[in-house]
Amino acid sequence: MTNPLELDQVYVINVRASEARRRSIAAQLARFGIVPEFIHEWDQQDITPEVEQQTFTGNLNLRQKSCALKHITALRRIIARGQSQALVLEDDALLAADFPEGVRAALTEWGRHPRPSVIFIGCGGNFYTPKRMRRPGQRLYVGSRGRLADSYIIGADAAKVRLDWIAAHRVSHPMDNQFEIIDRDTGITMLWLEEPVVEQGSKTGLFDTTLEPGSQWPRWLQALAFQWEKFRRKYLYQLWR
Repeated sequence: MTNPLELDQVYVINVRASEARRRSIAAQLARFGIVPEFIHEWDQQDITPEVEQQTFTGNLNLRQKSCALKHITALRRIIARGQSQALVLEDDALLAADFPEGVRAALTEWGRHPRPSVIFIGCGGNFYTPKRMRRPGQRLYVGSRGRLADSYIIGADAAKVRLDWIAAHRVSHPMDNQFEIIDRDTGITMLWLEEPVVEQGSKTGLFDTTLEPGSQWPRWLQALAFQWEKFRRKYLYQLWR
């Protein structure tokens, strides 16, 4: 164990050339006494035609395929090491000040929910559990969908289910969407941490993003769009939910 949060391991998806992102997430985790393991395999230039054919279908670009293969590598390591609670982060993650408390609460409450399951500890997509459904002292809730792939806690059981599905069907969507499809198809329980303790720096304007539509927007405009969506979903929607 390389951290004080009772996690088996923290894996970080990272491109070898992305030094600024690597320094950012390493420094943030170091504040909490955590040493991550970086997933550097499968940068774009590492992807062979054989691996593309075996793993993918559809029209994903090379960046999306690289990201997918890095997540698959993390899942394989979790299975090989028999880990029951590992955290996978993308390298643009921004950790909240109460990140340790959020992780501990998620792990403590995980046993109340059926396995296999996955815990989304970030606010990916700006999805939030309606306030009317929240209970005092409770942090973990069954979600209606995936919360993107930027920050999730998973064990070998759910990791194997995901990889078995990929082996049978291949990857046809960006991993944010693909994981949601897999989890729905296989019955993996999707759990949301409230309040989330991770945001994406590529959404807030800290980093550039090239994985999705809108990535050509200037950072300030992307940050503005993110903050508006956060306000709309987190606060306005709650007025009638």
